[in-house]
Amino acid sequence: MADRSTSITAGDFSAELASALPALARLTHREAVILRLADTAACALGAEAVGPTAEGTITRIRRYSGQSVGPSTIWATGERAGVGVAALRNAVAQRYLDYNDTYIGGAVTHPSDMIAALVALAEERNIAWDRLMSSVTVAYEVLCRLADQSQLGDHGFDGSTLTPLGTVAGAAWLLGLDEQRTAQAISIAALDAGTLRSVRQGRLSDWKAIASGRGAAKGLFAVNMVEAGCHSPERVFEGKDGFFNRVSGPLTISAEGDARLPRTLIKKFPTQIFIQGLIELAQDLKARIKAPANIQSITIGLSRQAVQMLGGAGTTKERINRETADHSAGFAVGAVLLTGRLAHDDYEKLLGDPAVLSLMESVQLEEDPEATRQYPRELPARMTAHLSNGEEITVSQPGPCSMDPLSFARKLDALWPVGRPRDWPWQLSGQAPQFPG
Repeated sequence: MADRSTSITAGDFSAELASALPALARLTHREAVILRLADTAACALGAEAVGPTAEGTITRIRRYSGQSVGPSTIWATGERAGVGVAALRNAVAQRYLDYNDTYIGGAVTHPSDMIAALVALAEERNIAWDRLMSSVTVAYEVLCRLADQSQLGDHGFDGSTLTPLGTVAGAAWLLGLDEQRTAQAISIAALDAGTLRSVRQGRLSDWKAIASGRGAAKGLFAVNMVEAGCHSPERVFEGKDGFFNRVSGPLTISAEGDARLPRTLIKKFPTQIFIQGLIELAQDLKARIKAPANIQSITIGLSRQAVQMLGGAGTTKERINRETADHSAGFAVGAVLLTGRLAHDDYEKLLGDPAVLSLMESVQLEEDPEATRQYPRELPARMTAHLSNGEEITVSQPGPCSMDPLSFARKLDALWPVGRPRDWPWQLSGQAPQFPG
């Protein structure tokens, strides 16, 4: 009789997912991958540059990292550390500013949260650039295709619950694991993948930037366990107590349809994804209002999903902090209307501006049924300013403007540390692609 403790049976989702990886890897869009690698590196370096100004998440993750020694690069310093330490340090840094890419499906995820783990593993194993880029593609495609279908919120889980699954798939592909071991690793990663939705509710904390990077570390751990000979339980996804029933709802996997990686949204502004368009609307509104001090309140119409996810909505000046501010529609709109800007290094100053905080408290979010109907294909929004003279001014848009080459170059310029060469902050074998911008 076969040893079923080390086999994945037909009908197991983990086996289906493992068998789909070669087809997903063939969807690699080299230039799109390079843009997301560059965007991720810039977000990390920009965060590490502003992080030391005060005790905060970046300072704490540095303290946690300690004096690790190993084969993988800490991007901000060039120091070498263990794979797990480098993966988490770099992942938290690139996530901290809420400036990295986003994918919107049934769950909202940040696929680039997986990049630091895959880069650290590639450095450790001396794996070349081309294989890294195909593994990033596999990770993105798995994460995004699962996000399209998942019902995590209905079960009380956050989108970062899917990060271990995307990461383990990308890492297994990076290392060339066979289907059997890949399926085992996927099952192991699923066992403790869940991150509670409460991570992004109320007054936010350091864990907003840490949760998904920690999820990526779970994916690496699962691969390491399989390489050490460990095996998973059978049918982790199926059954009464499986991942589908308890965590995600039903999922399928297929390489059909267009690639998801090029559809991930690269952000123009350092805020939560549903606030991107609101900043553009606030810029429009500011140009139409001669005296922003005459604004009594702001009403914003968004999809039901956006209203539910904006954890900073309704935040008071007594409870606002750096982690909550970039998820607060009121904070972002108030900052733009009163100061005309909201850059990644503006937050500490604006958090001490009484006028911005006062206007923040006047912003109300409401569901726009038409926006709910269009979600997630489109992200329409409307914004109405109620003035002290009784006048109302409304602006709207079908969705935020997409990232263009000029805006991307400006983003890199803003984030990249002064005096640092514009090049990849990690070292891999093979021909490195030219750094964009």
